[in-house]
Amino acid sequence: MAAVAALVALGAVGSGCLWEREDHTFGSFCAVAEGGEQHCVGENLGPGAAWSQAEKDGALPIEMWATWPSNKALDEIVASSYSLDVWFGHVDEMIEHVRDDARNAESLRATLAGKLASLLDEATDRQRALLAQAPVDAAGNFKAAMIDKASAEREPLVAALAADRQAMAAVQAIFDQARSDAAPLQSKYAGVAARFAGYRATEAAETAAYAALSEQASRSDIDGLDGVEQAVLAAAREASRAPGELTAEILRSSAALQVFAASFDEAMAPHRELLATHGAVLPDTTSGALRSLNAMLGYVQGRVARSDATAAALLGGIALRRQALRVLQMDEGAREAVAGARTRKASDAFAQRARAQVAALSAAPPVSEKLGLPLLAERCGELSALVQLRPLCDAAASSWREAGCAELRGRFDAAEAELRTGLPQKIAAGLATLREKGMAAAALDAVEARLEAGDVKGAAIVYDAAVRGAEGT
Repeated sequence: MAAVAALVALGAVGSGCLWEREDHTFGSFCAVAEGGEQHCVGENLGPGAAWSQAEKDGALPIEMWATWPSNKALDEIVASSYSLDVWFGHVDEMIEHVRDDARNAESLRATLAGKLASLLDEATDRQRALLAQAPVDAAGNFKAAMIDKASAEREPLVAALAADRQAMAAVQAIFDQARSDAAPLQSKYAGVAARFAGYRATEAAETAAYAALSEQASRSDIDGLDGVEQAVLAAAREASRAPGELTAEILRSSAALQVFAASFDEAMAPHRELLATHGAVLPDTTSGALRSLNAMLGYVQGRVARSDATAAALLGGIALRRQALRVLQMDEGAREAVAGARTRKASDAFAQRARAQVAALSAAPPVSEKLGLPLLAERCGELSALVQLRPLCDAAASSWREAGCAELRGRFDAAEAELRTGLPQKIAAGLATLREKGMAAAALDAVEARLEAGDVKGAAIVYDAAVRGAEGT
């Protein structure tokens, strides 16, 4: 059984950057081991940092989750594709760490069914509440704009233009034609909204099905895992079929509305001056419906992405469980041999990465084409990734990493010093050159503000952007 424990303990080193101060602004990675306390670190430290802290004071399995950005309210997050992408990116990074680096199937199951699931449910429920209003309001606005408002404004428009009956007749004809053309579009939009509402109502069942498959996989033997794997694939295919058809309907409806709006605007263009003279305002015929359709499309695309990620995580967990069960069926000698082979493989891979890191840091950072200023963001990431490995290379904890740690130990102090003083000095020198070249002060002030706040990572990124901007690249 010592071999099995060794297999569980092996895991790839998490990637990411370690900074002098952790930053929770864009979210946090959290982990809790069985019998241990909850540990949360800023997203800039990476999920591996939270896992390592939890691993020290508890037993496997370790549950992990990623919190959403702390600088926005939940309503802002679920309404913003950018904020959701940031959070989902952290969720993917955290799941990849548990699945690919820690390689612990029970921890993956605990992660998918624990706090992460409740956070996703909370965000989904809030997004559902916001989206529930959009189709209804948009349909009402659409109908009011296309029928009621047009009819209501026609009579005062007729009175205002009584002196020009020929012009009024043309405008009235356009309104009548728009009302006729709008009827089928409004009906089609209502159908799309109804189908979207039905699709949205199936999310809870879809999530429950994945959870049930995860539970079934965790209890299955090797023979049973094949059936569960096929069920996961079937669930993923079904989860992509309905939204594919709905997406096509949404896009067709949106395109038809845009064509209608363009046609209406073109027909009214010759009469705009006449309408403005008499204080008549053209109704907004389509913007509400288009915004609603865009929100539907965003929900559909986001849900498909989440479903695909869940299915991929489940398949990865099934593969890990199948592998572990096969090892357990071996005799003691075979298990020891497998453990030894994997230890050697992990050791060789870590040593190879260590040598690559040392080689990368031995080279000078790249410089810009025209001004010859150093570009430092990538260098900053390499240095931080190296510093992050220092706790893993303590003499008492290096174990199978020893070959790689031997390559790295002589670089840790220099890397920390360069992060602390070397890079900030280079950035400051580059800013001075850019000021001499007359670059706009706002961009340079933003770099200095990040340096003063101790955010070397952010300063390096904004500095590189300023250098490229100054060169027009």
